[in-house]
Amino acid sequence: MEMLTMDTVQSFIFSLVGAGLIWSVKRLYGSIDDLRRDNARIRELYQLKSDAVRDQEQIMAMLSEIKQSIERTNERVDRLIDGIGSR
Repeated sequence: MEMLTMDTVQSFIFSLVGAGLIWSVKRLYGSIDDLRRDNARIRELYQLKSDAVRDQEQIMAMLSEIKQSIERTNERVDRLIDGIGSR
């Protein structure tokens, strides 16, 4: 039976260390891929602050137009009622 030489022991240790490093690097790349997917999903699900501000300004402008339209309609109804009441 052959005895283990120093070269064999070193090769075995380097092989174990190399396998451990390869496994660690694969896990790191897997984690990075998971984070990239999560980041993409967050961009799809959540709105940017600048987009939210723009949307809010558009909604406020539309509400202002609706308010003005209702005020004009109220004024017309008031004029009609005043006209009918004075007859």
